[in-house]
Amino acid sequence: MVMGTGFLESIAQIWTSRDLLRELVARELKVRYRRSVLGFAWSLITPIYQIVFYTLILKYILHVQENDLGIKILCGIIPWTFFSVGVTNSCSAVLRYRNVVKKVAFPRHMLPLATVGANLVHLVLSTLVLFVVFLAIPVVFDETFLYLIPLTLGQTLLVAGLSFIVCCAHTYYQDVEYVLGNLLQVGMFLTPVLYPASKLDLVAPVYRTLFMLNPMAVYTEGWRNILLRHAQEFPEPVFVAAAVAVSVAVFIVGLAVWRRYEWRFPEVI
Repeated sequence: MVMGTGFLESIAQIWTSRDLLRELVARELKVRYRRSVLGFAWSLITPIYQIVFYTLILKYILHVQENDLGIKILCGIIPWTFFSVGVTNSCSAVLRYRNVVKKVAFPRHMLPLATVGANLVHLVLSTLVLFVVFLAIPVVFDETFLYLIPLTLGQTLLVAGLSFIVCCAHTYYQDVEYVLGNLLQVGMFLTPVLYPASKLDLVAPVYRTLFMLNPMAVYTEGWRNILLRHAQEFPEPVFVAAAVAVSVAVFIVGLAVWRRYEWRFPEVI
């Protein structure tokens, strides 16, 4: 049973082991840039490079007529990068700590959560950089931006739940990381990262409805429209509620899958 006593204990351990989680997050950040000259700057260079590339392709080759195209792409890439990199990096969370997992008993679900936490730090820092960009546009800062907090919490649950699943699967079958990379490439184009979901209405309104059943479509659209003040295009409440419900369900299922198979980790690694 998913919501058994052991499951609730695993949830409680996230709080009681918060010091361990904090240390693991700090270690993830240090290890990632240990021998890097630019350090965290790479987390900013990558989306900037993507923005320049996609803007050149869309605007000057495909002749997409859209005002502030680069900023709109940036507002979509930031939450998508948190999702894609967070899930991908979580694949090898157990394997990176194989020596510890074999020898020490501890709440192992802290490992993928630490990877998610490290990418959440990058999300926050990237958002701060975006706010600096907004000073040059300029954009009026007000309480509307606070709506990013519940969207980020919902997305974090989604990323954490998927991280439990892919980390568990990758620990057993190391082809998972390659399959996941291909799926995420396709998923980026099935999510309104490079374009607003409203563009789908020009094709057929039903396409927009189907696309918004994807939780990441809701979160990405939410980010873009909150930041750029497109309140009239903000996802309908029913889609937001569905996205949050799916995120919670994915987190619960992901943790249940983790609890079912983690006992064999010391044997398979």
